Amino acid sequence: MLPIVLGTAKFDTFQDKESSFRLLDTFVEAGGRRVDTANNYACWHPEGHGGESESLIGEWQTERGRDNIEIMTKIGALPLDGLTYQHLDGLSASNINASVDGCLNRLRTDFIDVLYAHVDDKSTSLEESWMALSNLVKQGVVGQLGISNYSAERVIELENLINEKDLVPFKFAQYRYSLISPNYDRDFAPQILLNEKLNDVLHQSAFNPEILTYSALLDGHLEDDPDELPSDYDNLLNSIMVEELQAEAQQLNVSVAALILKTISDYGYTPITVSSKPERMLDNLALFKI
Repeated sequence: MLPIVLGTAKFDTFQDKESSFRLLDTFVEAGGRRVDTANNYACWHPEGHGGESESLIGEWQTERGRDNIEIMTKIGALPLDGLTYQHLDGLSASNINASVDGCLNRLRTDFIDVLYAHVDDKSTSLEESWMALSNLVKQGVVGQLGISNYSAERVIELENLINEKDLVPFKFAQYRYSLISPNYDRDFAPQILLNEKLNDVLHQSAFNPEILTYSALLDGHLEDDPDELPSDYDNLLNSIMVEELQAEAQQLNVSVAALILKTISDYGYTPITVSSKPERMLDNLALFKI
């Protein structure tokens, strides 16, 4: 199995059904097995409302058969106004149960392999949220649990709660991360960057969660044109790093994107990759043993 996860945030919105199906087919044929989605993908598209990605995956896996893939989805970050991330549907027990019902319907399944709490909901107690999530595992609706975009302090608090209340532990943790660091004053909230403190907390956790990283290629910028860094990352040190990556990639006869993904994997993280075309995806996987 490829040590990489396919990101599907743009499926059936930015990418049409045909191209999305081709990407899924190519990923599985290359040895990929894990697919990442969320119930709010892609609500930021002009015609998106959330759930489009899950619905397409449900249609695809019905046609192709479920045995080949592991579905990882996320809940709790659907904008209530459909526009901003200031007011999200959150992780109350009632919304968790309703959201999972929606995920199951769209995915056309009765089981979710991995369910993430997409963002930390500080308006709901951790105990209420995690008891509801734990119950879904005990009911056999969900296989394993994960967290995404939780601060180091909240990870510690959650781990203590799980131990105290004998709840189901989180086995996955997902954060924004790339070899290229953003400018120091950039805030991606509600997304949280994987930093040294978070890395230490997660590695010291008794739950030993697998750490997955998204936006490794800076939302496609390092795949499309590494010479043109987005404004959030545009500084001299990053430009020098990109030049070094380009030189190393040229020696290996691969793309900069392929080198970045393999390096992140070698660091012990599992990168989530998003590609616009099957050919580009295969280029990005060039350093992985297929």
